[in-house]
Amino acid sequence: MKKLIVLIVIAFGVNLLANSNEYVEIPSSSIRMRVIANSNDESDQSDKKVVKSIIEEKLYELVKSSSSYDSIDEAIENNINLLDESIKKVIDDKKMNIKFSSSYGMNYFPEKEYKGLTYKAGNYKSYVVTLGEGEGENWWCVLYPPLCMIDENVDDYEYHYLIKDALEKYN
Repeated sequence: MKKLIVLIVIAFGVNLLANSNEYVEIPSSSIRMRVIANSNDESDQSDKKVVKSIIEEKLYELVKSSSSYDSIDEAIENNINLLDESIKKVIDDKKMNIKFSSSYGMNYFPEKEYKGLTYKAGNYKSYVVTLGEGEGENWWCVLYPPLCMIDENVDDYEYHYLIKDALEKYN
């Protein structure tokens, strides 16, 4: 009987460990970015990628000489209109029939899982762009410290460093 109880306890423990995710805390002094697609339709996901690209380009220009939380926060805060105008221009130029909204400040991020790591849900300092109804898959990254993550309809994910990628793109 003791052996049965020990086996049950061991099986329960192994199961518990196998199904638990490690939670990752992104520092509280971080700034995130998120682009939420209108829907998961192919055209809406394509629109999201176009908008994401213009935001990356403009943010790189704004923060390339910044190296601290405060300087990046100030650069974004002082240039929200420029970012929004750039989004509006690309939407108009590409003849996308979609409205958008943006918010810089404390915005909600849902829990995210990536390769067994779970990023906690919560309100984080961030620049969030919502396309249309905002019911599709999203792309998000951490601008400071600079860790970007693609979260789209793919089987795997990739980490990217926004500033490093932008430097390579423009060199």
